[in-house]
Amino acid sequence: MSIQVLALLVCAGLMHSSWNLLSKEGKDRQVFIWLAICSASLLCFLPFLLLYQAVSPHVWPLIAFSAALEATYYLLLGAAYRYGDLSVVYPLARGSAPLFVTVIALLALGERPSLIGGLGILLIVSGIYVIHLRTFAWHELTAPLRRLREPAALLALLCGLSIAGYSTVDKVGLRYAAPLTYIYLVFVISALYLLPYMLLARRAAVQAEWQAHAPRIVLAGALALLSYLLVLFALRQTQVSYIASARELSVVFAALMGTAILHESFGRQKLVGSLLIFAGILCIAWQP
Repeated sequence: MSIQVLALLVCAGLMHSSWNLLSKEGKDRQVFIWLAICSASLLCFLPFLLLYQAVSPHVWPLIAFSAALEATYYLLLGAAYRYGDLSVVYPLARGSAPLFVTVIALLALGERPSLIGGLGILLIVSGIYVIHLRTFAWHELTAPLRRLREPAALLALLCGLSIAGYSTVDKVGLRYAAPLTYIYLVFVISALYLLPYMLLARRAAVQAEWQAHAPRIVLAGALALLSYLLVLFALRQTQVSYIASARELSVVFAALMGTAILHESFGRQKLVGSLLIFAGILCIAWQP
């Protein structure tokens, strides 16, 4: 992995953790994220028109499919948080995604990580899991795994599968479309997919969220779009399994921001988890 790709992922990780920090202030995270996507779509409409590059007809199904998987991810994540705690949902959702991506990319794209690259992926997945533990006690260490039959855990794994799905689809789509055009269309279409649900079932929550957090929503939307745009540029240059794993550097940034801004504790679990993620990033960074 080149230093340029690594720099893109570091910047993307900072932006991703920043907009997630903003979304924590929302009363309803699912609604907050949808409004952020809508805001980014409106905010970037003029730049999109000015920089638009024609999209081949055979790319549109990929864009529509990626947008559907993104929309599914937002719905599943919101449902998972309604059923379970962050300590169960987040490590399963984010930790399973790189594993799912590796398997799907191997089967669908023929991408095979090297031995060191595979080790890096496993270290990152382990780091994500550890960083969200409350203690290193055995019952806590195995809690997410023991809850795999619960609705929250199953929904979290489906979230991970959705992330893996749209990451792999995007890898293919970027062979035929410019990143800016591609990501903008994915954002717009995913917002449109969710529009009926938001207006029919969540209208009051949408109004309340916008009135309470409009500036944060707009900023979060801009950061979300820019963050994934950088990921797409990186995705063009190396294996999707490496990118999907390395972008989880945002988990470390989120932990640091939580400590610095929200005064959350940064205990042994976060330290060990962060070190595992950094070790995994180093393994992946050595790959061509």
